[in-house]
Amino acid sequence: MKTSVACLAIVLFFLAAVPALAYFQKELIFEPTPSLPSAHASTIVELPDRDMLCVWYSGKAEGAKDVAEWASRFERSTGKWSEPYLLVDTPDKPEGNPVLFVAPDKKVYLYYATMEGMGWASSSIKYMVSKDNGKSFGSWQFFRKQWGWLPRNHILTLSSGEILFPLYNEMPARSEFMISYDGAKSWQRAGEIISKPGNEQPAVVELGDGSLMALMRVHGKGQIWQSYSGDKGMNWNKPVHISLPNPDAGIDLIRLNSGELVLAFNNSGTKRNPLSIALSRDNGQTWPIIKNIESDDFEFSYPSLAQDAEGKIWLTYTWKRKTIGYALFDLDWLKN
Repeated sequence: MKTSVACLAIVLFFLAAVPALAYFQKELIFEPTPSLPSAHASTIVELPDRDMLCVWYSGKAEGAKDVAEWASRFERSTGKWSEPYLLVDTPDKPEGNPVLFVAPDKKVYLYYATMEGMGWASSSIKYMVSKDNGKSFGSWQFFRKQWGWLPRNHILTLSSGEILFPLYNEMPARSEFMISYDGAKSWQRAGEIISKPGNEQPAVVELGDGSLMALMRVHGKGQIWQSYSGDKGMNWNKPVHISLPNPDAGIDLIRLNSGELVLAFNNSGTKRNPLSIALSRDNGQTWPIIKNIESDDFEFSYPSLAQDAEGKIWLTYTWKRKTIGYALFDLDWLKN
């Protein structure tokens, strides 16, 4: 009997010493198809019912008149992505940069740009609302009719209840912010971040002390910009470059439940590959862990990140401009 107890104790000791198995998988949300030859700029969120929703724009090419917002839903019950389905299409006008947001009241918002004239600087911002976990959306409305502002990165609900909407402007290139005090029903203009060269597409997280950190795409090849705000985005300090490169391409950033930061970016100053994931344990001061998701010599860009209720990290991204790829992993994979 004593021998059996001793053997069991030894087994339990070694089991406790073995780290949890790291989890990682990578696939395409849908196969490339001639009917939708181009796909770009995805956004992903976990829905209130725990399914995942991804939206992107597809058509002949970026800026073409047939470009529309498309979606796919990852259903927990099946473990699969649905076939892509058309979400919104403005006749003879290209759509762009969708952003999904789950509000505190569980309504799901989709914000997106519509090119009203020539070029993205002529874009308006529209939105639609879903009251049934993203299964259907109501008719579109203008969020900002005035041309020039564009969405790209996740909207952030602050611990104090306010909601911060990161936006940007291309002429001149700068980051701008809107803030809501009533659960995304109405919005007011907050601060902006100005730099030389310009910055775009701010990705924002709230740190443990309530301050905000924004990382931004550089306008022109160089390094990622960084700025902090201590007053909920109304004012931002002078931006500085961090050590990580940026080839004038989109990035994304989230704060995990553990307090660590995860950044998705192109780890190159000249091209949109590799697509990499970086981890920071010191509020973005250093990024000691970097792993590649894609490293072939093609474009892998415009990442979008989300952490689900189980703690797993979801990444969607533009795959060779032909479709949307996704990766699903846990913190053990990233650290080990």
